[in-house]
Amino acid sequence: MPKREPPLSPAKRLAKHLPKLSPLLREGFRSMWSDKQCDAWARRTKAIDVLHQAHQWLLVANGALAREQNEDVPYSKQRLAWLAELTVNLEDELAGSPKAALVAARQKRDEALGESNQLRARLRSRMVLLVGGDEERGAALAIANKGSRTPAEVTGALTHLAELLTRWRRDARLRVLADELGLDEAFLGRVEASARLLREAEMQALSMPSERGDAPGVNRVEGRVLRELRALQLAFSAAKEEGLNVPSLKVRPAMKSMLSSRNESRD
Repeated sequence: MPKREPPLSPAKRLAKHLPKLSPLLREGFRSMWSDKQCDAWARRTKAIDVLHQAHQWLLVANGALAREQNEDVPYSKQRLAWLAELTVNLEDELAGSPKAALVAARQKRDEALGESNQLRARLRSRMVLLVGGDEERGAALAIANKGSRTPAEVTGALTHLAELLTRWRRDARLRVLADELGLDEAFLGRVEASARLLREAEMQALSMPSERGDAPGVNRVEGRVLRELRALQLAFSAAKEEGLNVPSLKVRPAMKSMLSSRNESRD
């Protein structure tokens, strides 16, 4: 049986269907930001985070620009083709760099982080129902649940919540109430396994030398993608101000420092 080709990324799929750019238009888009300005922004992000954000926004923007009523959005299909082209370049730079293994490790870590955060939220929200009027239990829960952003914070919160629930379950009355909420031994096992997998995934990513920063070649393309994502964000904001019905461009948590709607930095 012939080996099945991996599916194309959103950027590569769109690049096949969006308008082809003339050399002059491509150069015009490129001239908007200098290499130095692109490098400056790239030093503040990770390429894999920028890549995920670009794929997400490319799909949203393509859907919006395909609607006839949005023909006045100040971001053309040609410019979207430029963003798709840049994103494909970033994919190629990552795949061809020594960081390919790091990209996979970070992706595995991100997936583990998402699952662990879901379990943490579920564990905490159901444990709240076991607090009742007991102030000591309420205080202990608040302390155990601290941290929900970084892998280390989520791992710590999961571990502390599981330990706290284990202590609570030593009381027969609380154990019966916990079981009724689904906080039984099987769920505790899921929580402990998730924390362990997240810890291992984080250690694997951190053990790679390139975790400290992206390679110079990756940085250059990464920064250009990032600058263009900001241009797309500003264009959609302008469209909303003009009363056009365009969707919101949701910013991934890892990108909020660069793509916050309040970020007016031009350095």
